[in-house]
This record gives sequence, C-alpha cells and structure tokens, in this order.
Amino acid sequence: MLKRIGLIRREPGKIMQSSIAMSFEPEDKERELLALARLVTYARDSSRTLNVEGVQYCLELALAALLKEVEECGDKTALLTNELMSRASLGNC
Repeated sequence: MLKRIGLIRREPGKIMQSSIAMSFEPEDKERELLALARLVTYARDSSRTLNVEGVQYCLELALAALLKEVEECGDKTALLTNELMSRASLGNC
C-alpha cells in the first residue's frame, strides 16, 4: 500500500509544504498505529497530571480513533488496545 505523507518544513521566514510517498505493509500499519497510541496515551496522562482538561479530552478522542483503526487491522491486538485505553502510561512511549 502506498501512502502519501505531507510534511511541513520551516526555514527562517518561510514555511514550505511538501509530500513524500511511503509504502506500508498491513503489519507495519498496525505497528505504527500502536506506536502512535502509546505516544497519545503518554500525552493524555501528562495532560491529566497538568490538569489541562480540554487537551486531555482531545487526546482521549484521538486515542479512541487510533484504537478503532488498530482494531480494524486485526483482532490479535484487542487486549492490548483495551489495556492502552484504560491504564495510565508508565512514563514511556
């Protein structure tokens, strides 16, 4: 599967947007989605610690969307995704 990813490069006085094409295998997609879910879990828990409710809410929505995508990739990670949704991060992502 070929996927186009947009990038924004910042140079002094300029913002340039470009895109690159990357290929993802289904296993790679699932692994990348889980990595993003761990990152968002860490950010959500940090926002909870900082008592930033609006940010926490948005990150919970993002996490739910990521976990839904992971579940569509296959059932083998269903336990892991439920665990990510319910537990606090351990400080690593």
